[in-house]
Amino acid sequence: MKKLFFFFFVLVLGCAPAVKLVPLEDGLKVDKEKLTSIYEDKDVQILVKTHAWKYSPSDLPYYVLPIYLEVKNLSTKSLYIERQGVHLIDDENRQYNPIPPGDVSSMLGSNVRFSFGIAYYSYPYWFGYYPYYPYYPPTYPDIVNNAFLFGTVEPGAILKGFVYFQKPTNYQKKLILRVEYRIDNETKKVSFPFEVQR
Repeated sequence: MKKLFFFFFVLVLGCAPAVKLVPLEDGLKVDKEKLTSIYEDKDVQILVKTHAWKYSPSDLPYYVLPIYLEVKNLSTKSLYIERQGVHLIDDENRQYNPIPPGDVSSMLGSNVRFSFGIAYYSYPYWFGYYPYYPYYPPTYPDIVNNAFLFGTVEPGAILKGFVYFQKPTNYQKKLILRVEYRIDNETKKVSFPFEVQR
């Protein structure tokens, strides 16, 4: 029941236009034209890009907020990044956790619709209803196939993909993406601030 309510809630929010997140510098390398922010130190390079979704369904940003995340391990040790270490914070300190890609895909393609009609036939003089075959909406494998898969990033490797969030409400003006990772038994946090434009 909770899952159905969640799907309904996100679909209702999806009627609103897609928002535009413009990166703010705050010590980061920012390209406002490409809507890209980059953080880099001796161990890691983290790239965040908004409005990068170019897959199916093309209207996904009207339902959820897909943010492209790319983590490159520059060190000689394994780096760990987990789902609970990535979230959004709005300007009223509300937190938005990532939505699993399977839930996003199910939200857009899980409804089964049935219908029936009433008909009258002159022969053999029958009046009644007839069922239609159920209609199954399309599935969207791109949502899962292009998702960011949390876990270990080996030395020299790159982990990349989309993280999906609930869309912010209409009155938010700023959002901060917080990315937490662990390397050499030390946990580090990076903040990526954005201005919300509509």
